[in-house]
Amino acid sequence: MLIYIAALGIGFLLLMWSANTFADNALLLGQHLNISKILIGIIILGFGTSAPELLVSAISAWQGNPGLAIGNALGSNITNILLVLGTTLCILAVKIDIKLIRNNFLLLLGATVLFSLLILDRELHFIDGVILFSALLITLYLLSRFEIQPNEITIESQSTSNKSVAILVGGVLIGLVALLVSSKIVVWSATEIAQQLGVSDLIIGLTVVALGTSLPELATCVASAMKKHSELALGNIVGSNIFNTLGVTGTASLIASYKLPNQVFSRDYPVMLIATGVLFLLVMIFLRKKFIPRSFGLVFIVGYVIYIYLIYIQAR
Repeated sequence: MLIYIAALGIGFLLLMWSANTFADNALLLGQHLNISKILIGIIILGFGTSAPELLVSAISAWQGNPGLAIGNALGSNITNILLVLGTTLCILAVKIDIKLIRNNFLLLLGATVLFSLLILDRELHFIDGVILFSALLITLYLLSRFEIQPNEITIESQSTSNKSVAILVGGVLIGLVALLVSSKIVVWSATEIAQQLGVSDLIIGLTVVALGTSLPELATCVASAMKKHSELALGNIVGSNIFNTLGVTGTASLIASYKLPNQVFSRDYPVMLIATGVLFLLVMIFLRKKFIPRSFGLVFIVGYVIYIYLIYIQAR
C-alpha cells in the first residue's frame, strides 16, 4: 500500500511539472511562429490549466476505468469550489470581475445545463462525448475572444523569448511525454489503492485523484491571494470547471461509454450543482461590493469536509 501511495504522490508532482512545462513552451513556441493569439489562448485557457484532469481521465477510460474518469471530473469541480476557493477566501476576500460574470460564468452555467441534459438517461455514450467536446471547442474559442486581446499576452523574461525553436519544440515534447507517463502512474497507483481498500474507482476518482489533479488550481489560487490578486482565483476556478464539465467528461465518453451509478445522482452531481449554484448566488449578491467576504471561506471548507465524510460513510 505504501508503495502505491508514494507512486501516487510522485505522479501528482510530475503531473504538475509536466503540465506547466508543456503550456509554457507551447505558448512561447506559438509566439515564436506567429501563431494566432486565439490558438495560444486556447492552449492557456484549456490544456494548460486542466491537463492533469484531462490526461488522467482519458487514460482511465482507455484502460477500462471510466468510473475513475467521471469521478475525477465531478470531484475536481467540487474540490475547486469548496476546497480551493474556500482556502483562497480564508486568506483574502475574492474580488469579483464584472467581465468574468458576463462571459465566463454564463459559459459555466451553459456547460452545466448541457451536461445535465446529456446524463438524463444515466449514461454517457460516444455521441455524448462528441457533443461535449464540440461544445468545449466552441467555448474555448469564445473564451479566447473574450479574454485574449492584442498585445495582452507577454513573455515574462527576455531570456525565455530568446530560446530557439528547436529548444521550445523539445520542451513541448518533454512536457507531453511527462504528462502521459505521470498520468499513467496516477491511474495505476489510484486503481491499486482502490483495490487494496476495496472501494470503487468512482470513489477514488472523486476524492484522492480529484484532490491531486486540483493541486495546480490550489497552488495558483493561493499564490494569487498571497499577491493580492484574488480576482484571478475566481477566473481560474470557473475556467477549470468549464473544461472539466465539457472536456474531461467529453474525452472520457469518446473513449468508453459509462453507465452512471446511483450514487452520482443521489450524492455527487447534486453536490456539484449546489456548490456551483451557491457560488453563482454569492457572486450575484456581492456584485455591487465587488468581492466575496472571507467569512464564506470556512463555510466552503466545512462543506467539503462534510462531502468527503459522506463518501466515507457510504463506502463503508
